[in-house]
Amino acid sequence: MKILLATDGSEYAKEAAAQCGEILAGYDKPIVKILTVADYSAEAATEPFMSSGEFVEAVEKEMKRRADAILSETEKIIRYKNEDVEILKEMQIGSAKQIVVKDAADWGAELIVMGSHGYGFFKRAFLGSVSDAVLHHASCSVLIVRKGE
Repeated sequence: MKILLATDGSEYAKEAAAQCGEILAGYDKPIVKILTVADYSAEAATEPFMSSGEFVEAVEKEMKRRADAILSETEKIIRYKNEDVEILKEMQIGSAKQIVVKDAADWGAELIVMGSHGYGFFKRAFLGSVSDAVLHHASCSVLIVRKGE
């Protein structure tokens, strides 16, 4: 079983990682690819006195630092009950909606697991929903995990 676990490091994504760990117990030699996606537009905090080259370098360094932390923490959650599972980790830059769908198809994922922030209608309409986009465009099954109260 090849599972793509899409994560942004949120509490919702941590719940999805825990559920992914539970799912793995039922499979022989599963492979999990943990994917986190950074978006330059989300890193809009600028320093007014930096040159554009310095700014881009600083943003990329911070995105890499955050991604490494997210990937490491997510791996620990999965390995809690699955010490021997094969885990691949990757960070990409761009639109999470597009990258998750494309990466799952390119990698041959049989299942995508991700958290849902539980946005209501109006927030979803203005912010968009990565999980909704992935659900409707993925070529494999998608498990969207909601965080319990």
